[in-house]
Amino acid sequence: MQKQVILDPFQNVVASGVAVCDLSKFFGSVIEKITLNMGGTFTKSMITAIALRANGKVIYETDGNKLEAANLFNGGASEATVLKLDFMDRKAVTVNARQAGALDASLGSGIASLRLEVTIAGATSPTLTGFADVAPPTNDPAEAGIRGLITRRHRATYVVGAAGTFALPVPHLDPQGGGSAFRRIYLFSANCTGIKTVREGVTEHELTKAQNESAQKDNFKVPQANLVVFDPCQDGQMTGRVWDTRPSVGVRSAQFYATFSAGETITIETEELIGLGAY
Repeated sequence: MQKQVILDPFQNVVASGVAVCDLSKFFGSVIEKITLNMGGTFTKSMITAIALRANGKVIYETDGNKLEAANLFNGGASEATVLKLDFMDRKAVTVNARQAGALDASLGSGIASLRLEVTIAGATSPTLTGFADVAPPTNDPAEAGIRGLITRRHRATYVVGAAGTFALPVPHLDPQGGGSAFRRIYLFSANCTGIKTVREGVTEHELTKAQNESAQKDNFKVPQANLVVFDPCQDGQMTGRVWDTRPSVGVRSAQFYATFSAGETITIETEELIGLGAY
């Protein structure tokens, strides 16, 4: 972060509707984080959807409560009227691992339009403002390999019919569809008791919820209620840690399994590191 710049005013900030902020003022910069400030009777639970669109395509989607839980898991601070979209990994131990995922909107990035949409439901006299942490683009050769990566966050819901172990439809997981490079996978679930990942028929991670959280605490993560996180980069490293399911790196099959003690409807949100050209 070199500068902190106020966002242009949101349009259509109403009790129930979609507030929109044009982010084109940040063209020429690298956006590291967006901080939203809420006023009036307006809480994070009243943000029912957040969508960041580049060239009209959603590259980042979540909602207020789920984004807050993910931020707290990653060691972020909590303030009642503040919500942060952080594209970097500030707990990472190397410069590239921290900076990977920052949104490069500089000339040549391929981004021609960029806007943030915040869906509000049930607020009273809401106000919505914010600012962005931005940095200039750099030609540092050490960053050449990560500068084109952006943090993609996509979501899916899945109905767990009963207790048992099931393969989950994690967005972009299937190598046949192009796969992706996953920094984290968030399962918003009250009944998940364990997770397992498999690539090329080989089980790579197989832990109970308790074992998973114990390992994460050792790496300074903060487990949250009703949230199970697959975090292959929890030790702050990125090289050799990101869980990659792309056929371009030789992966032909990959599955993500979760075990549940009872049926429920869950939300799956990804945190991926990909280039804009993958859309």
